[in-house]
This record gives sequence, structure tokens and C-alpha cells, in this order.
Amino acid sequence: MTQREVPLEPVRREGLQALLERRRSTRDFAPRALSLAQVSLLVRAAQGRTGDGRRTSPSAHALYPLALTVVAGDVDGLAAGVYRYDAERDALALVSEGDHRARVSDTTLADREWLPRAPALLLISGDLEAAGRHFADQPPGRRGERYVWLEAGHAGQNVYLQAAEAGLGAVLVAGFDDDRLLGLAPAVVPPGRHPLGLLGIGHPADRRS
Repeated sequence: MTQREVPLEPVRREGLQALLERRRSTRDFAPRALSLAQVSLLVRAAQGRTGDGRRTSPSAHALYPLALTVVAGDVDGLAAGVYRYDAERDALALVSEGDHRARVSDTTLADREWLPRAPALLLISGDLEAAGRHFADQPPGRRGERYVWLEAGHAGQNVYLQAAEAGLGAVLVAGFDDDRLLGLAPAVVPPGRHPLGLLGIGHPADRRS
């Protein structure tokens, strides 16, 4: 039996397709502050509420086990500090004052030199244990944990796409020492959550507007 190739329709570089092509990881950030409006767009892309009461990222059984933490260092309209995003209130709650970008970046395995230059970091964490209990009846027994990781990937991609649409840069860092990140004092990771991904966001260095 001969396999036949079926060519796809020509690419139309517009709308979402154009945005997907512009999405890139940015590791070189310009020394420019973000605005609170820009940070608002990004946190809502990751975990904001939609008009029907759900979230912008899909979640198995609408469990929503993710937490989003903003580590702000150079954001106009937002004092340097660690903030939790409250999706229900659509607000940032201050957890710890001061610029914590360097100490969070120091927990990474290979990114501590450039990551602190991002004006803000977004930390995605999740309640793996709660998801495990919720989906305990689904074999092979750790299905819930898998769903949390998948959800974190959706949230991270949303941030990438929103950053691209806004002319910003983003990069996902997953190589960090979990124990060191969890052991930071004052704490950055919310109680009962496990760190899943760290995003640096800012203006790409090769753009001036």
C-alpha cells in the first residue's frame, strides 16, 4: 500500500498564526521598566478569570491548582516586591517588600547571570498533592500531577503569546533547584505549592519602542 502525501493549505501569516511566528524566548532585556498595565496583561493571560468565571488557562475538572507569583523589580506603578496574583479579586497581594529577583535567580542552574535583568519574574507553582488526591481514581495513580504540569505549560504559553502581542519578551526557565527555591526566606513559593516554571519578562534588548 502506497502512502500518499496531502499538502496542507498555504500558511496565512495573520491573526494567531502571525503571533505564533513572532513568539520567541528572550534572554537579553533592555534596561527599561515594565508598566503595571503590561504586568496586568501577562498575569491575566496566565491565570485571569474569563467572563464565564473560568480561567484563561484550561484546567482538568476546573480544579485550578496553579498559583502565580510576581517578583517585581523594575515596574512603574508597582513597588519592588513579591506579590501573589488573586484571580478572584484580579489584584496583586504584597507578600514581601524589596527586590528579590537576584535571590530567586540564584536558585536557577544556569541562568543567574542574565535573569535578574528582567524587570519582573513570574513564578508558576502548583498544588500537586491536591491534584493527586482529586484524580486518585485515575490510573496509574499520578494522573493529577500530570494534569498540573500540563496546565502550567498552558499558562506559560499564554504568557509567551501575550508578551509577543504586546511587543515584550518572555522566557521560561525550568532549570532551578527546587529545594533552594522552596527554602528562600522570606518565602517566594506559596505554602503547599511546588515550583513548576519561572518566566522572565521585559523589553527585548534589540527593540527601542
